[in-house]
Amino acid sequence: MRRFLLSFLTFLIFMPAVAQQVATDSVAPRKKVAVVLSGGGAFGAIHVGALKVLEDAGMPVDMVVGTSMGSIVGALYSVGYDSDNIAAMFRSMDWAELFLDRDDVRHLTLRERELRNTYIYERDFYVRDGIDPQPGGVIRGNNVEDVFNYYLQGYTDSLDFQRDLPRQFACVATDLVDDSAAVLTRGSLVKSIRASMSIPGVFTPVRIGDMILVDGGAKNNFAADVARQLGADIVIGVKFDLGLGTDKQYRTLMDVLERSAGSDVSRRARENERYCDLVVRVPVRGFTSGSFTRKAIDTLIVHGDRAMRAKMDSILILKSMLGQRAQGDYSLHLRNIHQLQKPEKEQQGLISNHEDNTLQAALGIRFDTEDIAALQLGARYFPVARFDPEIDLTLRLGSRSMLRVGADIEPSLHKRLGATYEIWFKYHDLYSHGKRCNNLSYLYQNANLKLFSLEAMNFDCELGVGWEHYHVFSELWNENSPYEFERNQHYFNYHARVRYNSEDRHYFTRRGTRAEAQYEYFTDNMARWRSHAGLSVVTAMWQTTFQLSSSTHLRPGIQGRLIFGDDVPIMASNVAGGVRFGKFFRQQLPMAGFWHNEFFDNKLVSASLRLQQRLASKHFILLDGSVAEHSREMKNLFDQGPLWGVSLSYFYNSNFVGPLGASIGWNSYTHRVAFFLSIGYDF
Repeated sequence: MRRFLLSFLTFLIFMPAVAQQVATDSVAPRKKVAVVLSGGGAFGAIHVGALKVLEDAGMPVDMVVGTSMGSIVGALYSVGYDSDNIAAMFRSMDWAELFLDRDDVRHLTLRERELRNTYIYERDFYVRDGIDPQPGGVIRGNNVEDVFNYYLQGYTDSLDFQRDLPRQFACVATDLVDDSAAVLTRGSLVKSIRASMSIPGVFTPVRIGDMILVDGGAKNNFAADVARQLGADIVIGVKFDLGLGTDKQYRTLMDVLERSAGSDVSRRARENERYCDLVVRVPVRGFTSGSFTRKAIDTLIVHGDRAMRAKMDSILILKSMLGQRAQGDYSLHLRNIHQLQKPEKEQQGLISNHEDNTLQAALGIRFDTEDIAALQLGARYFPVARFDPEIDLTLRLGSRSMLRVGADIEPSLHKRLGATYEIWFKYHDLYSHGKRCNNLSYLYQNANLKLFSLEAMNFDCELGVGWEHYHVFSELWNENSPYEFERNQHYFNYHARVRYNSEDRHYFTRRGTRAEAQYEYFTDNMARWRSHAGLSVVTAMWQTTFQLSSSTHLRPGIQGRLIFGDDVPIMASNVAGGVRFGKFFRQQLPMAGFWHNEFFDNKLVSASLRLQQRLASKHFILLDGSVAEHSREMKNLFDQGPLWGVSLSYFYNSNFVGPLGASIGWNSYTHRVAFFLSIGYDF
């Protein structure tokens, strides 16, 4: 009896635990949910809106499979960002800059910055052992990797994407070796998405193991089959819909190209829909895969939200099929862009991205109302030799045609010696008080020996000696011309120059200061000028930028050129006008409202002020003003009264071709209104 009572009490004590275990064992494990995100460039923004709806519905997402831009969204989602964070990234990214290979200008020499603001395209052609440094692609994708190394910090080592991420992840690329679709589930997360989005011929392929990988959209742009292969029980697919269902709708070139180029891929994408429990087709009619503007991104996110929200009934049905433990186990949004840490070791000092035995070629194109059209080609060769030599060749074609040859060596770090020779043929109009007075054509030669040059962060200085020669071919003139030109002029100069530039960008500066000071001593025989002391010339400028608001900036500046001595040749006298330093004459100073060149007295100083207003991410309004004084002697500098000018400009800042703008200006010297149009970087 005692033994029976003991057994009965034991049963009563352990019965609840046994019952709970039986009940737990009877509940089937929750089904695994995968979301498949298609490629499509800017169309990838639709995925952000679609994921937002799944979050609102409380739908768990265990796995993301993406292709191309879908792989970018998928990787960000898999490491724990929610849709709001990804949307903020999409809106803040400078997509044009992201898809280029531009280095941070803060770590470039001032000479490299000038080249960066001249050419629309640069490419390295050959490297050591004859291997192309950019095989099969125009863009290396350096900025893409840098950006996503930042956003994916903590997940940049070699990983198993099915085991080491908060959500399982896979992306699809195309292997050029065997022309197959490659499913990437391990390795470098950044390299994998970089491979998945590498548009053939645009980005250089990514080598992973024995594979040479490009954009996965070339083989499988909607990889629902991959999600099933990786064990997904429920698959939700999101893809864009161009709305090109009838022949009458094939009216634009982009329609035809996108449809014809992707016909086989589209067929496979349609076939893969059978692996999905829910397919959400997001209409993107009116946009292209290159619609990366802020407005387009916002609209595409909204389209993705609406298309997914229209499927809410189906989403809730799928959610009900998951099992009893579906609630509360899908909150995997563990990261926030505001909590990201800056790299512990930020890049310091100057950088050099030139490999030995590399030939770098560059192209610049410009159109404006002064030059009409100009083309510039540049080539730089970096041979393997002592003192790191560099050989430069530049050819400019236009109304100002030029050939420049130069060579530098670097005896010690950031200290350079070198020589350059350039020859120009120039043809342009000269003005006197706003009236055209001369059609001048001449040959200009300049040889410069760089005796010492030091380069540092935002700073350089140079000591040198130069030779200049002018040969005037014609000087057609009218009765308004006050100028007389010698047929041949030449002079030697000794010069010292110091420059500082901490501006964050050359065009549409948001912060930083730029300053320059130069002293030159001109002679005609290396010692004297026309039997008396040589000419001394001091040139200086300073400008800085203040932020008034996130979109409004103010940039004051001063500049001047002072000539001391007698018998100043006209080609060395002060010239002002135009929009930049040294455009038509080496000594030319810019002035707001003065679109043409005007010669001024030996002492010239001016002050400038720019109000810069950003209207949208790429649109700017500039209001410029300048005031100047000039005279033959310093003591009489303010006797004539000030000259002043104003201009109003609109610019669109294109990352590919440079600024596109139009300006209207007026000045008190000529009393004339003038217009100026320009496209491209200035050179």
